[in-house]
Amino acid sequence: MTTPDDAAAKAAVTPSDLSDIQGNVLRGVRAGLARHYVLTIGDPAQASRAILSLTPDADDADGDGVDDDGLRVSTAREWNERPKYFMNVGLTHAGLTALGLPPGVLAAFPEAFRGGPLRVNANSGIPVPIELGDVRPALTDPKHTTLDETDPGHPKTWAFGGTATAPVHVVVSIYCDPDDARGTLDEYDAKLRALFAAHALTVASTHDAAGLPGGTVHFGYRDGIAQPRVAGMPGRVRRDMQPTSTPGEFLLGKGYVNQYGGNFLLGLPEELGANGTYGALRMVKQDVRAFEDFIELAGQRANMSKELVAAKLMGRWRNGKPLALAPEDESTPVSEAEINRFDYAPTAHHPNSYDDADGLRCPIGSHARRMNPRGALVMGKPHARRIIRRGMPYGPAFDPSAPDDGVERGLVGYFVCGDIEAQFEFLQATWGNRDFSTSCIRGTVDPIVGTPAPYGGSFTIRTDDGRDPISLGGLPRWVTTRGAAYCFLPGIGGLRWLGERRWEQAAQPMGYPSPTAALTQPTT
Repeated sequence: MTTPDDAAAKAAVTPSDLSDIQGNVLRGVRAGLARHYVLTIGDPAQASRAILSLTPDADDADGDGVDDDGLRVSTAREWNERPKYFMNVGLTHAGLTALGLPPGVLAAFPEAFRGGPLRVNANSGIPVPIELGDVRPALTDPKHTTLDETDPGHPKTWAFGGTATAPVHVVVSIYCDPDDARGTLDEYDAKLRALFAAHALTVASTHDAAGLPGGTVHFGYRDGIAQPRVAGMPGRVRRDMQPTSTPGEFLLGKGYVNQYGGNFLLGLPEELGANGTYGALRMVKQDVRAFEDFIELAGQRANMSKELVAAKLMGRWRNGKPLALAPEDESTPVSEAEINRFDYAPTAHHPNSYDDADGLRCPIGSHARRMNPRGALVMGKPHARRIIRRGMPYGPAFDPSAPDDGVERGLVGYFVCGDIEAQFEFLQATWGNRDFSTSCIRGTVDPIVGTPAPYGGSFTIRTDDGRDPISLGGLPRWVTTRGAAYCFLPGIGGLRWLGERRWEQAAQPMGYPSPTAALTQPTT
């Protein structure tokens, strides 16, 4: 029997493609420190020169920066020695406009990328964040014609990408390890700021992140366990019961095929789009004190440990073990090799999976199960809407036993995908906040990252001991948006195309459909 992995293998990325793909996109680098520079373009030609100076040479696209005079964007190419830093460059649609791309090229980008994370309501003209719910109703529904000015997630409070901040044009991200004597973040910072200043790029803001002990996030959960495996990517990967993803789920052009049988390049010039991807850059504040207080109180009311409450909300214990394999005790033996090998019900390819269709082990409304239903037929397709998460914590580690210190904590980083609307926005808005079709979770939101009603959300824990389901009410809002931007992360060739301003040299006007445009498909 042909498996989904067999089909993905036929469309794997090649070694030459790896040298053209930005690093930290398909394969995470697990750096200890990160800094994101939010930049505004002052001079289009100078900005192009800056991009070109950050682009690896055509014959030296290793992206390690060792033998270069300046810093360079990293690539996905394999390395023998871990590079001393990693770098990404992304541009928003406003940034590409400021750079001077022709109208035909700008119009060829998908609607969601062009619109950005704030969409203007058709009735009021007010920008509406996508987390209020499904994007299209939010743009026309009268109930979304106003925003609560006191809402902590109001776009006027955002650190970048909001209604009261400078335009986001370019985002430069650099990652390194805190104990690497070959280079420090401060050293790289000085070089980058000098480059920006010399090319009329204004640093609107910077946002730092740092890994926490044990690879956890501030809510205490181990992070980064379940990520898509992309066909052709080198390195060891944790096996799971999900099919290998085709590169076309995340990369544009090159004839890559996505799950719809098409290509996300759409009408973009191949020179610009090939091996590029989209990244939803998000900065979210986490109310850790409120989370810890809730699971403590909910545990007392439900007669269960606070750790079990936390596990039910997430779908995994805080040590990373899934409820599907360790339903009652976080100390249940689950090896590192098996920690991601599970599904929520038997399938043709994995008929021996435990049947948890009723959510007795892992609640159907838990964060992990909502965001990745695995083999379940949600919206008609299993293993769909996959995204790659590249976020890191910001703020110091939280001590639940200590008084609240008032320091802001959260996550900042990219959600990588080939189609922002069909992947990231669908997860964030529909599965996270407005799922009207899935049984057992109608009228609820994601318990971890959702935006509940002002009076609080609800969460149901079903039991197999004859008791009525346990209903946890009054779930507060633990995650609040602090910044957002939609970026296009070109391949190395695309960066060079932008850096050399090749559209100005083209004999044919830019913006005509590429040969792969016929492989398009609906993005909803």
